[in-house]
Amino acid sequence: MVFSEFNLPPIPSVNSNLRETEIRKWKENSAVKGCFIRLFKKIKNTEPGTYMSRIIQTLRKRKKVVSKLQIAYAISVCEVLLNLHNLHIQVTESVIKPYLTKNLVSI
Repeated sequence: MVFSEFNLPPIPSVNSNLRETEIRKWKENSAVKGCFIRLFKKIKNTEPGTYMSRIIQTLRKRKKVVSKLQIAYAISVCEVLLNLHNLHIQVTESVIKPYLTKNLVSI
């Protein structure tokens, strides 16, 4: 939703029952790769906001109070789903935990 606000190609839908080769193909899709590359980049060079900060703003609109843990979790989910270097599209505890730990320390 956030990426489409800025006229970027939409991320194609994905089925959670895909095999590894199909997951790799989905993550190699130019729209998915483009979103991952832009995730922490500024939306506009003249403004400080990144795509990830806009995703977090969207989360804040839906919930009045967002904890640091929820922010770290949102960042972690985006990293897991969009990162070509891992072949996960399901967010399980074993997959998310290293990302969540890293992101909690960074916040």
